[in-house]
Amino acid sequence: MINKMMSVATVSFLLAISSTTYAGQLTGCAAKKNELETQITYAKKHDNTYRIQGLEKALKEINENCTDESLKTKRMKKITEKEQKVAERKHDLKEAKETGNPDKIKKKERKLETAVNELSEAKNELSR
Repeated sequence: MINKMMSVATVSFLLAISSTTYAGQLTGCAAKKNELETQITYAKKHDNTYRIQGLEKALKEINENCTDESLKTKRMKKITEKEQKVAERKHDLKEAKETGNPDKIKKKERKLETAVNELSEAKNELSR
């Protein structure tokens, strides 16, 4: 009996690892779909009815409307927007440095750092 339970636990563990590895290989709409399915499973485990409804609606939208090309276009547009924001923040920082106000400079540096991080995240999304 104990050996049977250990076998079931081992098989379950191996399936979980292989599904995680497989999910890491997915890109585009397939990756989005897989992520939503994972979230739906989690929400069902925790009886989160409203979350399930929202996630299932999002999954339906992906199944009906998502194409890898449209997703790539959307992500490229987001990268362009984030690049423009970084350029604006750099300009703002340059102006702050010209004033010599250390508080203003620090504030503009933080805003630039945030914009650079957002750009990096947008670029990372492109490969998913």
